[in-house]
Amino acid sequence: MTAVQPGKPVILIPAYQPDQTLYQLVLTLRGRGPRYPVLVVNDGSNPNLKPLFDALAEIRGVTVLHHSRNQGKGAALKTGMAWVEEHLAEACPGIVTADADGQHLPKDILALAQRLEAYPNKLWLGVRAFEEGTVPLRSRFGNKLTLKVFALATGQQLTDTQTGLRAIPYRYLAALTALPAKGYEFELDMLLGAKDQGLAIGELAITTVYEPGNPSSHFRPLWDSLRIYSRFLRFAGVGLASAGLDYLLFSALYLVSGEILLALILARLFSALFNFGANRFWVFQSRGSLAREAGRYGALALALVALSYALTKGLYGLGLSPFLGKPLADAVILAVSFLAQRYLVFGREKEA
Repeated sequence: MTAVQPGKPVILIPAYQPDQTLYQLVLTLRGRGPRYPVLVVNDGSNPNLKPLFDALAEIRGVTVLHHSRNQGKGAALKTGMAWVEEHLAEACPGIVTADADGQHLPKDILALAQRLEAYPNKLWLGVRAFEEGTVPLRSRFGNKLTLKVFALATGQQLTDTQTGLRAIPYRYLAALTALPAKGYEFELDMLLGAKDQGLAIGELAITTVYEPGNPSSHFRPLWDSLRIYSRFLRFAGVGLASAGLDYLLFSALYLVSGEILLALILARLFSALFNFGANRFWVFQSRGSLAREAGRYGALALALVALSYALTKGLYGLGLSPFLGKPLADAVILAVSFLAQRYLVFGREKEA
């Protein structure tokens, strides 16, 4: 294992079943322009690839780490980040992550490293141009879908949320290694968590490189997409369950009392208890203070009740039955609820 050079960004490359493309990439990185240290994580590749990883380890300025079994891209990235934290402390400004399959050109990787050196408190993304005819349909569709979901969830517009070429400040590494994600969803969680850490996200245009059919990619479109969107899917599931519980309670209480406000408050109280617990432990997996988060959630719930009541009452005044007006009102505040819970209720782990 070759010691890396402190004081410069570390280029981190997770590798699973790589070919000679990885060797040529690392060799070029070490021989061109500023010589940044390179850290390769073998994520449980076949034993017959040992000669390739041994050859990489012999290149000056290159360190190779190994997983005994395949654990996923996120796990490989976290292994590299933890190694940098342990061996370099704050001696380097951060890391630059790159893929092992040749989709990131050496000049673009080095450009991201230089951008991190110049702006070490910003998360940088190497963004691709998704033009028809040059990018596989599954990649183009997946990126566009993620962009829409990400913008809805965070209010932030990005060009490319699925890029593996990223420059990550050192101060963000501890938070990233603590994330539970181990697969491709780790990279989306990285973007979601940047706002919690007060990190702005910058973009740098890079060359778009795809092999015909993208055969070297280990991304499984259906399964890995579900894992990437898992937080949104879990939130949506909890939201639907909470809304169903809330509507059933509201309907029963309204039939008994005939009072919109009373039925709305009692129904929201019980559904909110369910929603808080499910979102805290299952969706956002928060480790913050229960008392503080419960207090913030309670304040949010009251605000949402007021908004829901105003909308439901307003629709009732327009002649729409509360049985229809209530679901319409809740649909309007759904996006507000996600954003508020993500960033105001459960998105403040640094306070814990």
